[in-house]
Amino acid sequence: MTKNRYTWKAFWIRNLKTYGPVIPATIVLWDIVEYGRIVHEYFGWAFEGYGPPQQRWYRILASGFFLALLFATFIDAISTWHYLKNPDEIPKGDDEDN
Repeated sequence: MTKNRYTWKAFWIRNLKTYGPVIPATIVLWDIVEYGRIVHEYFGWAFEGYGPPQQRWYRILASGFFLALLFATFIDAISTWHYLKNPDEIPKGDDEDN
């Protein structure tokens, strides 16, 4: 028995599996310089040379990763919608889990 990957339920499950690890990583990357400052203060180390300019680049990276994921979700939604409207176009053997 094959499972159909082109249903809205499969779409949401796929995206929950994808967003699960990405959201915490984005949050950590968003404030990584602040977390580094906290760790340095805890151990009594000097924390020099890092601040808002460096944090800005980490936030640009985090935003880029998240926007790429949103774009992939958009493309997946279009694909799911297309194959639900046209089930006869689903590639043979493509609806099986590998």
